[in-house]
Amino acid sequence: MRGFLDKLLRIPPFRFVAEMVDLYFSKRVARSAAELSYWLTLTFFPIIICLSAFLDVLNINLDLLIDQVQDFLPQSVLVIFREYIRYISTNQSAAMFIGGLLLTLLFASAAVRALMNIMQDIYGRATFWGLRRVLASVIFSLLLLAVIYLSLAVVVSGNWFFHTVGNLLGLEDLLSRFALWQWLKYVLLLGMVFLFILLLYRFSAPLEHPRPPVVLGALLASLALAIASMVFSFLVGSSTQYSLVYGSLASVIIMLVWLYLCGNVLILGSVFNFILYRWHKEKQQKAE
Repeated sequence: MRGFLDKLLRIPPFRFVAEMVDLYFSKRVARSAAELSYWLTLTFFPIIICLSAFLDVLNINLDLLIDQVQDFLPQSVLVIFREYIRYISTNQSAAMFIGGLLLTLLFASAAVRALMNIMQDIYGRATFWGLRRVLASVIFSLLLLAVIYLSLAVVVSGNWFFHTVGNLLGLEDLLSRFALWQWLKYVLLLGMVFLFILLLYRFSAPLEHPRPPVVLGALLASLALAIASMVFSFLVGSSTQYSLVYGSLASVIIMLVWLYLCGNVLILGSVFNFILYRWHKEKQQKAE
């Protein structure tokens, strides 16, 4: 049996998976994902405060936004999202927006630093130290808000764009001809998520030559986030038994589990990049 496993681990795909599993447990990725999900949970509600302001600026209907994301988020999370944002919209003020913005920067930057910590454990060295690390995490918090704002703009800009072009060219049915835009919007949204994760991986990876690869891991993490969220949403929606266990807290528990799942995916994308980087260095050493 041991000989069979040794032969199996010589096959690159199986060896790659085995190394990912080993790093997952040896670097305590599950613990880091729990820490990351904790900060993401604290970030969730301040971001909704900012999101409510974005909806007013872009004049986006809440129900339209829910329709666009209902396939990617668990229904229980959407319930929390819908109820809280409607509460915020009736109590919106400049002070509340500033408070939400400051709390978003505080908690989101802590989430970024938590990811930097596990990246440091994986690579064995850190990219930023001290004040530079804090500044980098705040920059990424602002970048997160920018991605959210642009994502909302993408949700509504497609129909506006084709209606405008249709009126100019006298083609009233242009929008119906380009119904493919409904799918292209998701591609653009995925592209923005990919860009955000790519930059996050790049700036949290060690500064050395050659730079560790991050593109493939960021792409896979982006796709995995979308797929994992859809599968999790489907599984949760297919069962109502969880409410018997958690009662009125069921929606909150589901949100925590979903954020924990997202945290694992983000960190595993970094683990994937590290293994590619280690294999590349091994090939270079053998070549020398």
